[in-house]
Amino acid sequence: MACKVSPFEKGGIQIEQSLTKNIILTPCLEGVELYFMDELSKEYVNSVYDTSLAMHGDRPEAVRWSAVGQRARFECLLGIDSSLAGKKILDFGCGKGDFYQFLQDRNIPVRYTGIDINENLISLARSKYPECTFHVIDLEKDHINEEFDYIFLCGVFNLRLEHNDITIQNILSILFKQCRIALAFNALSVHEPKRAPELYYLSPGGIADFAVKNLSPFISLIHDRVPYDFTLFVRRNGKEIVQEKP
Repeated sequence: MACKVSPFEKGGIQIEQSLTKNIILTPCLEGVELYFMDELSKEYVNSVYDTSLAMHGDRPEAVRWSAVGQRARFECLLGIDSSLAGKKILDFGCGKGDFYQFLQDRNIPVRYTGIDINENLISLARSKYPECTFHVIDLEKDHINEEFDYIFLCGVFNLRLEHNDITIQNILSILFKQCRIALAFNALSVHEPKRAPELYYLSPGGIADFAVKNLSPFISLIHDRVPYDFTLFVRRNGKEIVQEKP
């Protein structure tokens, strides 16, 4: 069955893509009408991060984090498993590769691939970490057929855009198909009492319910590490229960 991809708005500005190596289109979800960001939204996202990068350079602020906030969220992602050493991971929305640097600082060797829609951030990441694989990818056009042990999405959907909720669900569905062990996703919580108008706040319960019904019954929801921020772990299989000897 052919995949029907429908933009939210007609028209918009076409964004030129960089060449991506070893990326092969995969079949889309059977019977699902996929929605992604429209072209104007993509240009807006790229503009926001291009401006931040120009203002802050190679600092966490370039991807709209404080150093403390970024580190706290990365620490939370490590809760996905007891060890990531030697695993093959995908950092979706990797920016300039800060999560890879975080893992290196903790002596956690991984086989790392980072993808992002922003060419300037990827260019910086490639110059910093030539041992890693980086691609500029628009998931609407360049689907991934490669499998990974773990897939991470950190703060990818923090900007408010039209139809954020269904875009998030579609991207999680696509990525989890390429995930062998577990996927980690974090976002701003809708329970934040003081919301910034340009940011998007997601319902932890709503996305957890979606994950259980559509991805896997084995999930963990963490809402006690960073104030009004949550992390969702979605696993292929349940965690093994270790029974104590009598």
